[in-house]
Amino acid sequence: MPSMKPFLMIRTAGLALLLLLLLAGCASRRVDPRTLAPDVLYGRASQAYDARNYGAAIPFLQAFVEQYLGDPRAPEALMRLGRSHMARRDYVTAAAQFQRLAESFPASPFNLEARFAICESYVRLSPKPVLDQEYTRAALEHCGAVAANYPGTTQAESARTHVAQLREKLAEKAYQNGLYYQRRRAYDSAVIYFGDVLEDYPDTAVAPYALRKLYDVYTVLGYVEEAGQARERLLREYPNAPGAADLPSVDSATAAR
Repeated sequence: MPSMKPFLMIRTAGLALLLLLLLAGCASRRVDPRTLAPDVLYGRASQAYDARNYGAAIPFLQAFVEQYLGDPRAPEALMRLGRSHMARRDYVTAAAQFQRLAESFPASPFNLEARFAICESYVRLSPKPVLDQEYTRAALEHCGAVAANYPGTTQAESARTHVAQLREKLAEKAYQNGLYYQRRRAYDSAVIYFGDVLEDYPDTAVAPYALRKLYDVYTVLGYVEEAGQARERLLREYPNAPGAADLPSVDSATAAR
């Protein structure tokens, strides 16, 4: 019976050659975007973007804005580049591209869209109240600017909604910090954080609770005057807050202790 080894060797060599040819073909189709003419480059970028193939669109858009920033299509390319990064949840890079558009092309029709997209990018980055709120503060700054500078637009209305939600989050963060120090009897620090809620976010849902906690801390410390002021303010500004009407006077609370 003739040996099958020569046949297997030929077959293996043939498959290897076919694989090399396929790889060579793929390599030949990999084009460096920087080598393309602007119309071809933008066409490739638009084709991938319109197909929602954002990963493929990014290198073409990036190459376009780096090489042809003076092209009339550059603002739209930056907008699409930012949107592509947002679709991939790379919000930091997205915000940077939108910021570049807003600063480089202040008169562009895309300016408002870009500035609102910066707001949205940082809103997406804003974490839970227990975590560091750097991105929340950035979102508040950018969303507040849209709300103030573009009144009457749908973007401004949405930005105002974001602002309200972001303020609630920052108020909750300060309130939780106050509770943390109150539980550990670090009353001076607790007073600072509860006071921050009342000074910076008096219109938030957590404000009356912060004021009640401030009353409690002052009562524990024996600060009769400050506790009385906290009680009066609670009854005056937040009369419908839970427990506000039943809050004992400072003298009664001190006597109960």
